[in-house]
Amino acid sequence: MRVGWLLPSCLGVFVGMASAQTHVIVPEHASASFWIRPVWLKRIEGMFPVIEGTAERDALSGATRVDVRIDVRALQMSRVSYIVWAQSAEFFDVEKHPWIRFRSAVISPRRLQEGGEIAGEVTLRGVTQPVVFLLEPARCARPGIDCAVRATGEVRRSAFGMDARRLALGDTVHLAFSVRLASERAP
Repeated sequence: MRVGWLLPSCLGVFVGMASAQTHVIVPEHASASFWIRPVWLKRIEGMFPVIEGTAERDALSGATRVDVRIDVRALQMSRVSYIVWAQSAEFFDVEKHPWIRFRSAVISPRRLQEGGEIAGEVTLRGVTQPVVFLLEPARCARPGIDCAVRATGEVRRSAFGMDARRLALGDTVHLAFSVRLASERAP
């Protein structure tokens, strides 16, 4: 067994961790929304005004990893009956699973600037699935700090156990996120 590579690899990991900058999502400048299309109606939309999370940025490489949580209990929709249904066990199941979580893979500085696909995992209703979101190109030099970072994507509701009303609702749930970050905080 070769161990000559082990020490340099471990040192690289520790140096990278030591140089991490943590930024917190600014709740007043964050939003998330979803929409789904019923078979016979225009789309049903909802907004999540309560979002929290962090972005860890490696000071040396500029690579970033985000961890975002969305409070489903704060869901807002155009009708109270929609909120009751969306928070029920048929859809988000807010009593058992009050949060939606997205954890990204490492995002390069170039991807943050130019936009493109970002991979990660979504946990919804206690089920974690891989997902790919489309990140919009940045509108400023420091994405997330000087301007919002925006991403969109889709998940299949059946992949998260959301099987109710299959004849009436499409399987695709469309998601959109917009977040801004506060200045660096101590780890």
